[in-house]
Amino acid sequence: MNPWQLIRRTVGRRSPANPQAHMTWAHTSVGRTVTRTGVFLKKQLWVWPIIAVVILSVIGLFVRSAIESTMKANLRSQLQTLLTAEAAMLEKWLEVHAANAETAANDPRLREQIGHLLVDEAASDEPVSRPDLSRVNSDIAKALAPIMASHDFIGYFVVDRSKEILASSHAVLIGQRDIRDYDQFLSRALDGEAVVSAPFPSVVMMQDEAGQVRTGEPTMYACAPIRDESFLIVGALALQLQPQREFTRILQLGQMGDSGETYAFDRNGRMVSNSRFDDDLILLGILPDQQLSRSILNVLIRDPGGDMTNGFRPTTRRSEMPMTRLVADAVEGRSGVDVEGYRDYRGVPVVGAWTWLPEYELGVATEIDLAEAFMPLTILRRTFWGLYGLLVVSAIAIFAFTVVVANLQREARKAAIEAQQLGQYTLETKLGAGAMGVVYKGHHSMLRRPTAIKLLDADRVNDASIQRFEREVQITCRLNHPSTIAIYDFGRTPEGVFYYAMEYLDGIDLQQLVEKYGAQPGG
Repeated sequence: MNPWQLIRRTVGRRSPANPQAHMTWAHTSVGRTVTRTGVFLKKQLWVWPIIAVVILSVIGLFVRSAIESTMKANLRSQLQTLLTAEAAMLEKWLEVHAANAETAANDPRLREQIGHLLVDEAASDEPVSRPDLSRVNSDIAKALAPIMASHDFIGYFVVDRSKEILASSHAVLIGQRDIRDYDQFLSRALDGEAVVSAPFPSVVMMQDEAGQVRTGEPTMYACAPIRDESFLIVGALALQLQPQREFTRILQLGQMGDSGETYAFDRNGRMVSNSRFDDDLILLGILPDQQLSRSILNVLIRDPGGDMTNGFRPTTRRSEMPMTRLVADAVEGRSGVDVEGYRDYRGVPVVGAWTWLPEYELGVATEIDLAEAFMPLTILRRTFWGLYGLLVVSAIAIFAFTVVVANLQREARKAAIEAQQLGQYTLETKLGAGAMGVVYKGHHSMLRRPTAIKLLDADRVNDASIQRFEREVQITCRLNHPSTIAIYDFGRTPEGVFYYAMEYLDGIDLQQLVEKYGAQPGG
């Protein structure tokens, strides 16, 4: 034989079967899987709510993530825009008052009066006599009256380069020097800057909102250097302001929703404007329960460690608590926006934006409660959870209904068998039982013909057993041989009992054969 023919014949024998057969088998297998899945889904209705829950969960996850990202971006933009506007208005107000103080300090009449006072002090080892001081103070007050009236200033004082107060609308201040609360803004003014101080407690008697005169009332000063004819700095003029009138009102304009507020604070984390929640702060014990108790200068912006509006009570002194995230960043000179959430001075979760104004040693913050800021997202989340709950309850209800119906059907099948009546067939005696069914002797109610009736076991009714039962009867009915039995009928009763009727052959079983005739020979 030719070697090449041998190789071809060998390769031909080893070559795989027709690939078309494999494709047909795969196609048939996939088809059966799809068919079985379809039948399963049709019969097991409780699966559909579970599928819906899974689909909605995936969709809800993506939708919620997209909405949350969009909301955070919009909220970040809103907070930043509001903060920028508030900080710009506040800076403008501070710049205007600094410019007003500088204009007053450069007024020729004021410079002349202060010049006489400084010369008299420098030329004499003795203090200027009281009448002279009174006259100078009166002249200075007259010179400052127009600008004080037009710009809401409530007082003034004049210092020399040693920071000794030479003239003042508060007589008690005259002759004093190195007052600690005045030192910072006076030093900057004597260095040539026009500056506005942050609010601080007054060291002189002032009238409060109730008309009572006392110290410690919030006050602030616009201060500018005083120059002589040679433009040398010889002193400073400080004009007094009440922060409650305009400073706080500007910040109160920046309120978002029902819980938003904008406030200012100093480097020590002390609030230097009024809070929106003064009444709540009294109830929480942060402010004293007194008439006209206000948050300005009385609230340290500290993190209590929990939500005090929900009953949390800190166990440490407020001065020992850490600064809130906002203040801690701001006093370090860092501006920022936080839309993830942090606790404010009440312990309430909030979102906010903040900035630091280094020229004025002030921080400005705008905040809104986290719950209000993300209320739409909360509503959406609750809606989705509601839908999930309904679908889960539906799945449980349908599953329970399916189980109950299956039990009722099984009981109905057992009852039908126990009643010895199966459609038009009457059951008489049990002939035997196998792995899948039970065989009875019976007869047709009309034909009266003895019949063997095989029933599918009521406790084993499922898709697989029904298919095997159907294949069995279908194969049996196709047999055509004298030694095989004939199939008369096949069906299902209203109670769900599957059966088929076949030819009944009167005889004995193997056990009876052995008992009656003895052991049988093999083959």
